[in-house]
Amino acid sequence: MYLGKIITLSIAIMFFATINVLAAEETTVPPTEYQSREVIGTVDGVNIGDEGQVGLWVTGDDGGLYTVDTSISVPEGLQYRVAKGDRVILQLVDNIDGTETAYFSDIVRTRGLWWAFAIFAAVIVLVGLKRGVFALVGFVATVGMLFWFMFPRILAGADPVLVAVIAGVAILAINLFLSHGFTRNAMIALASTSIGVVLAWGIGSLFVSLAKLSGMATDESVFLYWQIGTLHVPAGLLLAGIIIGTVGVLDDVAITQCETVAELKSANGAFTARELFVRAMRVGRHHIASAVNTLVLAYAGASLPLFLIFLASSDVSLWRFLNTEIVAEEIVRTLGGTTALVLIVPLATFVAALAWGRVGVESRAEFEDHEHDG
Repeated sequence: MYLGKIITLSIAIMFFATINVLAAEETTVPPTEYQSREVIGTVDGVNIGDEGQVGLWVTGDDGGLYTVDTSISVPEGLQYRVAKGDRVILQLVDNIDGTETAYFSDIVRTRGLWWAFAIFAAVIVLVGLKRGVFALVGFVATVGMLFWFMFPRILAGADPVLVAVIAGVAILAINLFLSHGFTRNAMIALASTSIGVVLAWGIGSLFVSLAKLSGMATDESVFLYWQIGTLHVPAGLLLAGIIIGTVGVLDDVAITQCETVAELKSANGAFTARELFVRAMRVGRHHIASAVNTLVLAYAGASLPLFLIFLASSDVSLWRFLNTEIVAEEIVRTLGGTTALVLIVPLATFVAALAWGRVGVESRAEFEDHEHDG
């Protein structure tokens, strides 16, 4: 089992190394002509005005001393709770008279992010032990797949949907084999989820078409289309997002159903494929009932400010709210991803029942031999 995981990790490393070379030819965004520069510095002092405005004294890494009035900066009104010693990012803009104005741009939060990741990793390892370690490796592999394969390929002009499908299947393969080893159930789950990715593709395409979505409801999508010019079909980026968002849930559902079928076979080796399917689907239906809300809540949480902005406008009717493309996009994401998630339950159960139904198992030891040999 350890050999299999080492092989999987080696393949992943070689794959990412190859992709990194290929991605070197990706297109770049030409810099905009804007007379400004960015500097990072340390806050030496904070002054709160009578009206709540925040003034900062900052020593830049370039040696300059800057006074910043955050009330005229982009994130006006945002409460960053900036304190002495914090690292901040300033935008320096040249004035017509030759002077320079410093604007507060953002706060440097990478140290906090590293601490958050360290706590996250520690919890995963302490609770999951060996499997937790492999899960972390899979997490890093997933991030690598996104940033060194999927994103560069899309920016280079490749079809976003095709790239998302390839990346999704690769992510599933790496994580399933790292977390569960080269077992029969992991292979069954990979086969099932690969079909599930294709289902998400087809269902997402249908729903995007039915809703007549352009894929250009956000400023980011418009920027990518007009400035970079690599997205031949903007709706493809929306569909790619639906596919990748669904991938993260498919493997959990598939492996659960596969393990359910395997445990039923272990309990009674005489069960046929049909009996395994019927019994496992009883568990699967409960899984569906709880999983249906998974993507709904995930997308609702991510889009909470958007929904609140629309609903806070008393002159916007419910029909007009739902008909807005940016809201319709989130609805389609939810419905498309959830539909694929529900369909993967009977699909994974059927494939697992078919595979285990043909295996005659008379004892627990014999079951484990079949499982590890799979």
